[in-house]
Amino acid sequence: MTKFIRVAMAPLAIAALLSACGKKDQPASDGRQVELAPSVTAQPQLGDTAMAASPADAPAPPSAAQPAPKAAPKTAARPAPRPATTASAGAATAPAAAPAPAPATAPEPVRPATGIIAGGLALATNIGVRVCTNTHRVGDRVTGSLATAIPGTNGATIPAGASVTLRVTESQRGENGKEGVRLAFEPVAVTFGGSTYAISGAAAMTGMETVRAQTTGDQTKKVATGAVIGAIAGQLLGKRAKSAAVGAAVGAAAGGAVAVGSADWNGCLGEGGRVTVTLSAPVTVKVVGN
Repeated sequence: MTKFIRVAMAPLAIAALLSACGKKDQPASDGRQVELAPSVTAQPQLGDTAMAASPADAPAPPSAAQPAPKAAPKTAARPAPRPATTASAGAATAPAAAPAPAPATAPEPVRPATGIIAGGLALATNIGVRVCTNTHRVGDRVTGSLATAIPGTNGATIPAGASVTLRVTESQRGENGKEGVRLAFEPVAVTFGGSTYAISGAAAMTGMETVRAQTTGDQTKKVATGAVIGAIAGQLLGKRAKSAAVGAAVGAAAGGAVAVGSADWNGCLGEGGRVTVTLSAPVTVKVVGN
């Protein structure tokens, strides 16, 4: 046991001796600073029992002459960040909302290309030429202009001034009187906006006038014929000159009456005359402006 203690104390004695030698070698001015030589850690020796820790193994306390080491500057402790609440955390992490897109402009509705003019509508037409039974025959065509606009569906319309084509269906003068005069039309087409549309229906004419068809010479012949017939009748009745003269006068008057009653007449519709066309079926037309 004594041998073990000796062996353990030997390093301590050596360390103390080295420390004393170092103090003698330092100059006087540095007497306040004492350098402690590192102690040699005792190596444990194999033995029966573990070596107990010696007080000499602990580092020597600093000398009174040695200044205490300067403490590291204290850094102001930053407060720990407060945990964000659910709402604030979501607001902090959520990306900024993008500006709402401007509302898209609604496209303009497509305007229909065509519309319908209903059947049964009346087209008041003013013809552009004078039409008579002795100047126009059946099948001839005449044109007029629409007096008022005719509306339809989808904004379609037949504008005023549209050209209306008519066909002559009857053209007959009155023989020996006005009763036999015949003049009539039927609708064929209407034209406007660069397009022509076939139409059908009835046409009613207003303002027709009658004109005597015979010449003055024809009338004179009829009057003379009546006078001759009257004179012959008077002679047969009276067998005297006076009776013949009376009969001739009566015959002349009768002849004149016959000439008037048996005259031929033409029917005419003057320029600007009105023909009203009533459509019998609908008409599909283009919408003006498409």
